[in-house]
Amino acid sequence: MTTSAAPRGDDIGRTAGSAPARRLPAIAAEEELLLLTAAGPANDLAISALARGEIDWHRLLGLAQVERAVPVIYPRLRALAGDVVPPAVLEQMRRLALVSDFAMLHLDARLRESLGALHNAGVRVLLLKGAALAHTVYAEVRQRPMSDIDMLVDSSSAHVARRVMLETGWREIVGGIPDAVYEHHHHLPPLRDGRSPDLQLEVHTALFPERQPFAFDVKDLWANAKPLGSAFPDVFVPSPIHSLLHACLHFLWSHQGRFGVWRTVRDIDVLTRDPAVDWMAYSEAALAARGGTSCYWTLRIADLAAGVTAPADVMSRLRPPRSAYVLRAIERHFIRNLFPVDGACPSVALDHALWELAVMPSWSGHGDVRPWDEEPEFVVPPKEPAPVHLLPRRERVRRLLASPGYIRGLLRPDG
Repeated sequence: MTTSAAPRGDDIGRTAGSAPARRLPAIAAEEELLLLTAAGPANDLAISALARGEIDWHRLLGLAQVERAVPVIYPRLRALAGDVVPPAVLEQMRRLALVSDFAMLHLDARLRESLGALHNAGVRVLLLKGAALAHTVYAEVRQRPMSDIDMLVDSSSAHVARRVMLETGWREIVGGIPDAVYEHHHHLPPLRDGRSPDLQLEVHTALFPERQPFAFDVKDLWANAKPLGSAFPDVFVPSPIHSLLHACLHFLWSHQGRFGVWRTVRDIDVLTRDPAVDWMAYSEAALAARGGTSCYWTLRIADLAAGVTAPADVMSRLRPPRSAYVLRAIERHFIRNLFPVDGACPSVALDHALWELAVMPSWSGHGDVRPWDEEPEFVVPPKEPAPVHLLPRRERVRRLLASPGYIRGLLRPDG
């Protein structure tokens, strides 16, 4: 597979050296390097080698900012490749890392304050995603950068929880998505922090919107939830298996495999490093939830991107019944679309078709439910600025002509 023509900016901040062996030649070196940092020390040699090739460091920094990865990758790159990273880039990373650390300490303080207020109001809480992982599998909250807090409460307590949050310094977002749109959504309208407007909080009543295909109910989550500890009364976190399952389904379904890959891979890596993880129970839960193929592809992407592997027998159980040739083509598609690059899929319709080829929603028991059928305000923005029929004729022709070439690139046996 040929290297995609990813935008690289100017040559300032680019270092050149002997070209190391590439694991993912379908994407730019900056993207591959960032993905490698999502996993643990086993990737150190590969990171060091790739960093000594041709890297546009300003582009890498931009990608890392989008993924909120800077505070994590900064000390690692400084230790492994500090002699080749331009000093100006290292200094910018250092400053951004300090800002992130300060923001995360503030987030943690607000989380503790909010949980205390909810406890006093008699509302039990189950933390989700980053908020749960930051207090369980990561060494400290600063190691799991995030900009929002996700908490699950009983549906009967949701509006009480929202009122308590408004009394605890959270504010409604003015001019956002209309409240009526949230009537069938899995969380109430988000709130912003009155002290730090970039920080948001979402009160969830479910894991997915009302129209979704998974048999993964909040009752299952609560039944296996673990108390967070004596410092957090009436606060719970999902079991490791359910955290892993939620991460996989959220990435492949809600984000359609094209947003937040670095955080997802890193969370999977940290969760699966625990030798006590019951992989058989995980695969059974994934299949029972009708999420086997979604989990397969998230785990496969984690393996391809950063060498984060699941047991072969688990992957065999979850793998969709496609030929190895088709599976390899789908892998190329997902990897090429993890970041916004010129070599990405030229058509939203083709992107949707390839997603269905991967997930096999009918075979998986999803019926006619698709992630892009949700309210448009909640769907990951497509790469097309407007519906195809509203695009200029020249652009429609260009995309039509580009699609066969893109498909040929996916099917190349030497890719």
